[in-house]
This record gives sequence, structure tokens and C-alpha cells, in this order.
Amino acid sequence: MALPPHAADWMNRAEIDYIGPFVKAWAAFNAWFREASREGQERVMLNWVKSQPNAVRRGILPLLREDNDTADAISFQQAVSELQQRLDAIHLEVMRKGIRERVSLRTVCIYPRQLNHERIEHRRYEFTVRRVAGGHIQVRVASTANGTERFNETQEQYDPAALYALPAFTTNLSEDQRTRLRGLYNSCNPRPMIDLLRNGAPAMQIAAVEFQCTDEELFSGLIETIYAMRNALLHGEVEPDPTVLACYEPAYQIVMQFLSCVR
Repeated sequence: MALPPHAADWMNRAEIDYIGPFVKAWAAFNAWFREASREGQERVMLNWVKSQPNAVRRGILPLLREDNDTADAISFQQAVSELQQRLDAIHLEVMRKGIRERVSLRTVCIYPRQLNHERIEHRRYEFTVRRVAGGHIQVRVASTANGTERFNETQEQYDPAALYALPAFTTNLSEDQRTRLRGLYNSCNPRPMIDLLRNGAPAMQIAAVEFQCTDEELFSGLIETIYAMRNALLHGEVEPDPTVLACYEPAYQIVMQFLSCVR
């Protein structure tokens, strides 16, 4: 016998909304790493959690070992698996400085870098990529002998497709120079994305999901992915879709495990 309408309505209202608990758990985690890292910028704080000795890193990495069959490890790995499967089932996107990024362990930047000034010399030409006023990026190819420019372009943000589509990139540079400039410019990507499920490392089974990465890379990927989910909430980029909101349940469980390492 089917539930009567009023009973079905009450059942739907009884479902747990993890948005509030997630926000509170992340606030506690944020307060911890702000105090523990003694850093002033949030990006630096997150990098500290991922790469420097600390209680969360020390507590979580063992839980990602395949041979760890403790209750905590099984529970944590299940949450990681659920998070990736639920993110895979949708296409949650966020805007970051005008660039659309998908929130997923399949497309995650675990090693963001700060571009300042990169240069190489090749066959009497200097190739440079550097930050200039306003945070723009200047890309330049000039003779080392007399400074004559073959190419000079300033972009508002890192954008390989736009740079390589410029007529001057093809007409002013030789094929060899284009290859050299591409190599330098690509190496300056401030947010290189990797797929932790297809990253070339030995397979690592985490509950129902097989990753190809190290435990340290997966830990870093979790930090970055959940941080992006937190930002999506704060910036109003999350739709009240049940399949989207469901992703915050395993995210909440993961952050609570982080917090259990520092209690």
C-alpha cells in the first residue's frame, strides 16, 4: 500500500539536509588550519594542510591505505568513494576568475602555482612569460642581441587557446619558436588540472572507486575539491537540486574525519 500524500510529505521533509552541518564543519576546520598554520592567506593555509606535517595530514593518510581495515578507514574510504561517485553523476561547475571549472576529483588542481617571471633563451631569442601591472600576463619573444620583438601580447588571464589563435603567433614566429613558446607558456599554467582516477600511478582501490594516484595526491585532491564545494555554496553557485545537495553528505563526513584528527 502506497503512503498517503501527507505521510509522503512528512517523509520527504524528514530527509537530512547536510548543507548546514557541512558549513559548520568546514568553519571549524577553517578555524583550526588558520590557527595551526599561522599563515595569513587562505591559499597558503590550504597548501600548508596538504604538504606540511600536521595532525590532519598525519591522521588521514593512513586511512587511505588499501591494507587499512579499521572501522575508521573503511568509513572514510566509503565517504571518499561516495563523494566521487555523486560528483560523477552530476556536472557541478564553479567560476574561478572568469574560468569555468568542474568540481570533481577527475579535474582537480592539487598544485596551484604562482606565476611571476619565467624565461628561457633559445637560438639568440629570449622567451618570457611574466606578471605585469593589474595581474595581467605578458608573453614576449625578443632578440637577445638588440631587443627586437617578434611577439608581444598581454592577456588579462592565462588562456592558451586565445594566445595560440592570435595571427601574430603564427605569422611572426617560426615553427621552432612556436614550439618553444608553447612549452614555456604551458609550464606557467597557474592551475594545472589532473585526473586522480587516471593519473598513471599504480591503482589504489578506495571502496568502489579505483584511483590512479598516490595517497598524498588523493588527500590534496580532497582538500581542494571540498574547498571548491564550500566556495560554490558561499558564492551562490549551488542549485537546490537533490542530486547536487546529496554531494554534501559525504563531503560533510570527510570534513568531520579531518576534525576528528585534531580533537
